[in-house]
Amino acid sequence: MEKISQSAERLASTPTHSRLGFKLLEKDPVLELARKLGFKVTEFDLPPYPVERLLGEGSLLMAFMLSSTLVCYLLYHYVNKNALLRHACIGGMVSALIAWPVVTGQSGIMLLDFWKPALGFRSCLLVWDIFQIRTREEVQSWNFARFFCHLWAFPLEEEEIAERDRDEGFHRSARVQNAKGLPKVLIEGIVLLLTLYIVPPYELTKNMSQLAYHCYCDALGLSILMALALFGDGLLKTIGIFCNVEMADMFENPLGTVNIRLFWSHWNRAIATVLHRVVFGGGRQTPSSVKAKQRKEKQEKKDRVAQLQQQQRNRKHLDHLSETEAEASKTDDEDEHRLRRNGLKPLTSTANGAKDNGGQQQQKKSSSNKPKSSFLPKALAAIATFAMSGIFHEWITLQTLNYAGGENFVFFLLNGVATVTSTWFRRTFPEANAKIPTLVAVLLLHLFFLTVIPLFCAPFIRSGFFVQMQSLRYELLPVRAHPRGSFIWLFGQ
Repeated sequence: MEKISQSAERLASTPTHSRLGFKLLEKDPVLELARKLGFKVTEFDLPPYPVERLLGEGSLLMAFMLSSTLVCYLLYHYVNKNALLRHACIGGMVSALIAWPVVTGQSGIMLLDFWKPALGFRSCLLVWDIFQIRTREEVQSWNFARFFCHLWAFPLEEEEIAERDRDEGFHRSARVQNAKGLPKVLIEGIVLLLTLYIVPPYELTKNMSQLAYHCYCDALGLSILMALALFGDGLLKTIGIFCNVEMADMFENPLGTVNIRLFWSHWNRAIATVLHRVVFGGGRQTPSSVKAKQRKEKQEKKDRVAQLQQQQRNRKHLDHLSETEAEASKTDDEDEHRLRRNGLKPLTSTANGAKDNGGQQQQKKSSSNKPKSSFLPKALAAIATFAMSGIFHEWITLQTLNYAGGENFVFFLLNGVATVTSTWFRRTFPEANAKIPTLVAVLLLHLFFLTVIPLFCAPFIRSGFFVQMQSLRYELLPVRAHPRGSFIWLFGQ
């Protein structure tokens, strides 16, 4: 009776309205719905989320980003005078960015402890991109805000914006474009909160079957996607609004792809694009620059076709200068003979508009006989890119979770091998690849991910990374006092 009275007193003392004046719900509607549908629910308590410390550590993180940008900006414009000084600037900035999470240490807020090494490692690559790959004219045209965005964010390339302006005939507002992405961020946040209900705490995974564990890791992969999209895109769009710089999207619907190469090219483009530039070298082969280049080539091709058509019309006009109307019904052979007699080349299309298929077939044949570029260097560079991504994630887990057992490295290395193998098959057996049904291709893709994804998720499950985020969810949901942690058993209980 005493315990019941104490419980009643605690319930009576809990607030009935939020700080904003909204009435709090008595029970969690998601858990109640799960119970009504027959799913087992396990609830457990967690330490309160350190919201005040989150705000303080977040302010320090932003202060470092601004101060390091100022130093990098001054180094580029006033110290970067020759190759030796340029490499000294790169070395100094990279050392500072790598040392940043080591010197500041862990805050106990795993979300922020994750972003510090992640942003620092990526900015190391962007320092190389700014100092070594991009032209001096381009970088010197940036103001401080755009310089900050290129060092820490993911701005849309200026050449793509210019191309879009030419196509549309007007310039879009960067702030408006960023604001358009905020509803998507809100949806990603809602989906993230929902996926946290099916992220198992480590203690509950010990007695799971291997298949159930793999399936819950796959569900955690969706939670990771939503977390990166929410905090990544949310941060990017917010920075873009303040800096008046239009941001690109971090993700391009990777779940809608049909093969592993497309999946990784659409996953976390903020790191994929700079990794591709640094590892593969050469020009800035970002999606934006490639797209602009393709548009330029398409326009040049269109101009050449228009020029040929104009020449064709001129030839027709010259050919019929001395002809009468009655001669307009000459045969193709007669037309060709007449053109050769006048010293002109025969037209590629006949009088009735039919095309010269023989010439096109000859052109196709010559293009098909063109030797393919060597696959091995590209394959090795692709695997090196995945290996670097694996090292990148091992560094993150070491600084965030105090653990780097090589699981993330093996995960990305296997994905690199799978990507190269898939590309080799499509390149070597194009007809057989074209016969594979889309549904089968998608199933094979996700079967592969289901097999290897525990390598990526295991460190996060053991450390309770996403379980700690459930404490943050507790602070956000308008529900009266209840256990901070909960897990819905979809299967395998």
